[in-house]
Parts: sequence; structure tokens; C-alpha cells
Amino acid sequence: MKTPAAKWIPLVLAVLLAPPVNANVPSTALSFFVPQSGSLTTPTEGASAIANARHCPNKDGTQVLRMNARLKVVVKAGDGSGISGIAATDVCLLFNGGTPAQGFTGVGDDSIIANFQFNQLANCPDVRCLHADAPTDQDGVTYITWLGSTWSSPGVAQRDPSIKWGGYAGDIPLYVLGFKLQGRLTSASEPGSYTAHVKSLDHAGGRTTATNQGELVNSLDISPVQAAIGTTYKYQMDFDNNGIVNSIDLSFIKAHNNHKCDFPIVN
Repeated sequence: MKTPAAKWIPLVLAVLLAPPVNANVPSTALSFFVPQSGSLTTPTEGASAIANARHCPNKDGTQVLRMNARLKVVVKAGDGSGISGIAATDVCLLFNGGTPAQGFTGVGDDSIIANFQFNQLANCPDVRCLHADAPTDQDGVTYITWLGSTWSSPGVAQRDPSIKWGGYAGDIPLYVLGFKLQGRLTSASEPGSYTAHVKSLDHAGGRTTATNQGELVNSLDISPVQAAIGTTYKYQMDFDNNGIVNSIDLSFIKAHNNHKCDFPIVN
């Protein structure tokens, strides 16, 4: 007995007209982020780009987060096509804001210090997310520029005093629409070959309940750099990423002694 056509035609139409399954869901296998610096048309990637990703809690000076230091974020669907139009606020480098000892928990990084609660004298802002400069474009591409974004030019740095932080973390999680992406050292590298991070001049202190110890560069940060010269290599203290901790790194951090969220620039 044949099924009447009236019963199966709507089912066929429903299949033909239905949108592709997961068409706008990021593929964690194909999507990625990569460190970059320099121009957007001829960017530098990899170790040379990482050398520019170094910062002070005040985000001051031409040597800090220089040359448009940023992450390029590429979001693709399972079929390899770029997903356009993802809101900038849905692309996020996630901080918890402080440490578990301070009462901060969650899926963000808990080594980054970015809270007013424990660092009131420095007038530090509360930061939980470094979001993208702009929505993803037609290729599914956007940027997170470490210094701060330029509204009209995604990927070009402009100092934003509302996103200051302290502490060093070697693997800041990056989420897109709730999906955690893997990094690549270069766009052609293997997934997982890079983790999101910035080398911070404030790499020590501020992780306990003692107040006004975080988001501050002082002797607690400087002395370990001096002690590391000629001894065991300390990656987080190699601020120019040249494979050695030396007098150049020491001079760089000394130039930012006593810098905090509101000094030497108030805002």
C-alpha cells in the first residue's frame, strides 16, 4: 500500500528547507587564535609577535604591548566556512579577576589579578573579559588587541584604561560563544602549539588576601629578574622573548618600578 503523497511531501520540504545542522556553531577543531603584531596586511606571527606582548599594569610607554600586539581569532564552522557576525562580546579572553584565596573562582584564569576589591589604592578596574575589537568579519576573523582596540580599525592598538590587569598567566582561556578555542603559534602551526599569554612586569605578589599588593611593579618583581640572570631560564621574565634573561630585561622592568593602575598615568 502506497503512502498518500500529501503525507510525505511536507516532510521532504522540511528536510530541503531546514538550515544545515550546526552551520553557525564554532568548530573547536578548525577554529583557532594566533599571536600577531605589526600591520594587518603583513603581520608578524609566532615568537617575534610574542616578544611584543609584554605589559605593565599601567599600560604605559612605547615598549609596552607595542606594534599592535594582538591575537587574531579565526572562527570556522564544521564545513570550514568562516562564521561571520559573531558579536565582539561573545569572543572573550576570560579572567576570574583574582585567586581562589581571594574568593574568585570560575572557568577563567585565576592567576591574573584584575580587581578593585583588593587593590583599591591603585584604583584598579574590575576586569573579567578582554573581548574582541569587533564582530567577526565575512571570513570569521576578528582580533583581540592587548593594549585596547581602535573602533574603526580592528587589530590596531589604542590604549584603553578600563582593561588593566596584573599578574602573569601562561594559558588564558579564550572562548567564542562558550566554546573554548585552541591557539596556534602561527596560522600554519598545529592546534595547541600556543597558549594565550602576555609577559607581565607584575609577575609576583597580589595573590593573597593582603590588600594593595597586586597590579603593582616593585622589588618583589624586580629582584627575581636580577636573580635569574645567568641562572635557570625563567620564561615569564624573558620580556623580549629572545631565549635568555639578561640585563635588557632587568633594565626594562626597572624602568617601571612602582608603576600601578593609576601611576604614572592616572587613567
